[in-house]
Amino acid sequence: MPTLIYKSLFLTVFVSLLLSVNNSVAAEHNHQSASVTAALTKETPAKMAQTVPCAETNIVCAKTVTSAFAPNGDLWRLWAINASLYFQISTDNGLTFSASSRIAIDKEKISARNENRPKIAFDNYQGVYVSWASPKEKKYSADIRFSYSSDYGKTFTKPVTVNDDNLLTGHSFNEMLVTDEGDISLVWLDSRLTYQLRKEGKPTNGSALYLGKANYRKSDLGFSNEQLANNTCVCCRIAIDYNNQGELAIFWRHIYGDNIREFALLTLANGEKVQQVPYQISYDHWKINGCPHQGGAISINENNRYHLVWFNQGDVGKGIFYASSHDQGKSLTKPISVGVQAAQAAHPHLNTNGNNIDIVWTQFNGTEHELWHQRSPNNGKSFNNAVLLATATEGSDRPFIIKNGKTSYVSWHRPKQGHWVQAL
Repeated sequence: MPTLIYKSLFLTVFVSLLLSVNNSVAAEHNHQSASVTAALTKETPAKMAQTVPCAETNIVCAKTVTSAFAPNGDLWRLWAINASLYFQISTDNGLTFSASSRIAIDKEKISARNENRPKIAFDNYQGVYVSWASPKEKKYSADIRFSYSSDYGKTFTKPVTVNDDNLLTGHSFNEMLVTDEGDISLVWLDSRLTYQLRKEGKPTNGSALYLGKANYRKSDLGFSNEQLANNTCVCCRIAIDYNNQGELAIFWRHIYGDNIREFALLTLANGEKVQQVPYQISYDHWKINGCPHQGGAISINENNRYHLVWFNQGDVGKGIFYASSHDQGKSLTKPISVGVQAAQAAHPHLNTNGNNIDIVWTQFNGTEHELWHQRSPNNGKSFNNAVLLATATEGSDRPFIIKNGKTSYVSWHRPKQGHWVQAL
């Protein structure tokens, strides 16, 4: 069987064709068809800024933008251009931003495309944390990199490599969370086992899920490396969140059986010494010998209910689906469909804020990419009609929901047009 590392280009074309021929299957799935697929409300969308010429550090030239609110309410946005990381800060929720600042570290290659992008996080002591994947000389190889600022971005530490195997193989699709006290949790997709098995002439399928922990505030500078699961999809982003007990919940696309690509969920119980078995979340039966480049999202509310959204193109379920769990994934509400399959609804993200569950995703109308939003005001029991928020003419990055206090915002980057932030 051909190995997965040769499939990315093939699959990108395949999925595009697969989605384009689905104009007659808007509800072709066996999941519950609830109010989340109710009539879509087309409000006047925000028209995007005119395409502007690219300058070296201009955010409009970036392929991806990562945004997050700091504990003091400042909105940071981070992007990569020409082997460097840049950031800007907004004190008015994204209406205006400071001049761009380059993170003063040596230049190196930085993955910043689609599912794979730099990450940023904060502690409660002016600490700023950034991580990224840095491609190496061999195709599909990379290292997970990390740098820390103790002075709110004025200076940053010399980057370190988080993965400790020193192998020229894949380490990428990193996700990062940092607690108020500076405890860092970094997860990524890791191919060290695949590398070793291939050297031994043994068959492989997918990569592995790894966790690294450290605390730079407390001088715990060496990242641990712990394998959590094997046979993960190799190029779909991971989603992570802390539950009410401070336990890390991880949501990713896993390979089951004969290349069935479904989503799995694992919660790392505090003090647990026995390796837990992940719960399978989706049962859409997407059988494909390649990576879909379509990760999911997780958000855990104050009642410890896990809210999940994902994308599949399986024999049983096609499109975007939402479900929730009150017991960390052991049981699940019946998945309900989101968006219009015939309009190529994809790349969902969600967040919880009080009783509100907000979901955003992209669609394509034949000439423009569209950004859609749908809200449940009652913890997912029912959903309001979906609303068209914005359009883009020059391509589309993935949308994300970020939160500042009791207000949720959507962050959406349109290459060559600019980064857009709006309260939901």
